Amino acid sequence: MASFRELGLSEPVLRSIAEMGFEEPTPVQARAIPELLRGHDVVAQALTGTGKTAAFGIPLVERVDIGQVVPQAVVLAPTRELAVQVAEAVNGIGRHRGLLLTPIYGGQPIERQLRTLRRGVHAIVATPGRLMDHMRRKTVDLSAVTMLVLDEADLMLDMGFLEDVEYVMAHLPGERLTALFSATMPDPILELARRYMREPAIIRLSRPRELTVPETDQIYYQVPFHRKFDALCRVLDAKRPERTLVFCATKRMVDQVAEGLQGRGYLAEGLHGDMSQVVREKMLLAFRSGRAEVLVATDVAGRGLDIPEVGLVVNFDMPPDAEYYVHRIGRTGRLGRRGAAITFVNPWEMRELRVIERITGAHIRREQVPTGAEVEEREAQVLEERLEEVLAAGRWGKYRGMVENLLEDHDPVDVAAAALALAAARPTRAPAARLRRAA
Repeated sequence: MASFRELGLSEPVLRSIAEMGFEEPTPVQARAIPELLRGHDVVAQALTGTGKTAAFGIPLVERVDIGQVVPQAVVLAPTRELAVQVAEAVNGIGRHRGLLLTPIYGGQPIERQLRTLRRGVHAIVATPGRLMDHMRRKTVDLSAVTMLVLDEADLMLDMGFLEDVEYVMAHLPGERLTALFSATMPDPILELARRYMREPAIIRLSRPRELTVPETDQIYYQVPFHRKFDALCRVLDAKRPERTLVFCATKRMVDQVAEGLQGRGYLAEGLHGDMSQVVREKMLLAFRSGRAEVLVATDVAGRGLDIPEVGLVVNFDMPPDAEYYVHRIGRTGRLGRRGAAITFVNPWEMRELRVIERITGAHIRREQVPTGAEVEEREAQVLEERLEEVLAAGRWGKYRGMVENLLEDHDPVDVAAAALALAAARPTRAPAARLRRAA
């Protein structure tokens, strides 16, 4: 797979995507970016999370004439949440080129949109209805548009926006580049491509090469982004796996999660493409030997890892597609051992999870993030297991005299309970337990 530099991108764009934590092109980026840069229309079947925003955002930024502050590119998105998300991502890509981009969607004061449009922009990310409203009011001039992107085209179809989309497409300049991205390809979407696109390059991401194994228990939690880290800590405390592999989408997120876990006392390490081979081998050795119990990695860094007995895989960020999902969770449930895979899903990512489920044939059931009471129950269970181990091993002889002295003044059950309370207040190292300061 070519690197971003090998795709012929400009230095300002390379600088921006490096700052955003991109390591190398995803499959859809590697195939779509060259086609769009050459001026070819593209139809791509790709899920949210595959890197499709950069797949069209990078060519968009590269093709814009920064010297002409008029709308030259339009991205249509089905919801205002997605429009804002896409606008933020493309703004990030265009930061060092001086790109001026604005989102336009319903629910936002139209006067604010009018002021922004009057000041001038290079690109617009919009929901179909609101953009059509501006076009009919003649408050936006799209006569200089040379690129149109339809993002989540099948979702726009499901939400009843197809007529609005066709109105926009019919009123844009005919000599333009068009890119269509959709998770599925129903007949109306294919008809749209046939009518409004010129011999588009067809990009379909490959199906997974293997099915998920039955030994792996697959569940998901619906978790808002800002609660993901706390949810991860709850999972580690409640599940107590011997080794946990956590997958993140970017190098920056790997660093944030690994450092956050270390700050809370977990034995965690991060692994991504910026690390030298020496550092990489050191991290892997620590994980294999048990000196680190959590390894946080990007998909790129996670390729080719040979780590036995991973008890739990956590998809901190949604996998880019079904093939990535299969690859990630294949790290657990190996050689007949039981394993577990947990995926954190934002509410708006549910559709992508269902597509992954359908393609892989897996049943990914919903559960709730472990509660504080469940964590405490698990801690008590671990303590009881350790007590049984100590009793069986006979490693308590030197304390017998101390206990006999205490029994002269205290109830035996009280003495035992006090000893357990003291043990529970100290850092423990049961199988896969985290080393933490007493709360």
